[in-house]
Amino acid sequence: MTLRAPLISSDQKVKAAWLYHVEGLTQEQIAAQMSLSRVKVMRLLAECLTEGLITIRINQTAAGHVALERRLERAFGFDSAVVFPASDSAEGLEKGLAHALADVLDQSVAPGMTLAVGSGHTLFHSLRHLEPRPPGPGAVVGLVGALAHSGWINPSSVAMRLGEVFGVSSHQIPAPVLVDDESLAARLWQQQPLRETRARALAADLAVLTVGSHSPQATVFRHGLIPPEHFDSLREAGAVANMLCRFIDAGGREVDHPINRCVMSLDLNAVARIPHIILAAAGAQRLPAIRAAIRAVPVSVLITDEGCAAALLDGQP
Repeated sequence: MTLRAPLISSDQKVKAAWLYHVEGLTQEQIAAQMSLSRVKVMRLLAECLTEGLITIRINQTAAGHVALERRLERAFGFDSAVVFPASDSAEGLEKGLAHALADVLDQSVAPGMTLAVGSGHTLFHSLRHLEPRPPGPGAVVGLVGALAHSGWINPSSVAMRLGEVFGVSSHQIPAPVLVDDESLAARLWQQQPLRETRARALAADLAVLTVGSHSPQATVFRHGLIPPEHFDSLREAGAVANMLCRFIDAGGREVDHPINRCVMSLDLNAVARIPHIILAAAGAQRLPAIRAAIRAVPVSVLITDEGCAAALLDGQP
């Protein structure tokens, strides 16, 4: 029997209050859904009252986010959705996403777990919001190869830094993000260190992914992970987004393009077998990419901003 992941939120207190006061769940039902003790649920509800989150109704802004979360969970079948406030600036949106991701990781990652991670600004900046944990069992495994030199965030460093924060070992793919030809990529995957890293990733309990839009300003092109001269041919092949430096079409399928056969990252069909997948993505320009990502892998938890959440529910492109 498949166990359902615990229901998590951008605000545990408000979500518990919503389930109790709006949806009419009992404290026992809330405890079961949120994987908390009944005593913890009682404490959360009591804190909502003392902190003024609940008077006659739940705080308007927080309630709006939780209402969007519940609609997303029902519409797309997510275990949980986490919605955070929109921002007028790209920098503010990125900070909000990183903060929300850190909250989700703090609630989701238990001792002994293996966490598989992609790369990028969001994951890297979430580190500053995480409290370091004492050393213990578990591991972090990178899903993308490395850059020999970069003024950006080297994909291999994200797994290493996250391992340091969680007090666990880290494992990376010891190969460049992109190699010259697909036969070389195939041979590299046969090497013992890469086979071991891939096996560890496939045995992970939880994966954390981001998704980028297919535009010249996308991170993979701006920072040289993928040479920008491939942009047009990837678009002609149907690319609308990239995940783990792999390019996918609107249906979530990897496009038929040499780049996808030369990238040293786990293929998305393999990643889709990891039991629980967190997708962190926000911003109106990423809507088509987010839709494609949801089709590419079975997302357990979606983290996004309120504008994207509403547009996803409205069916906007």
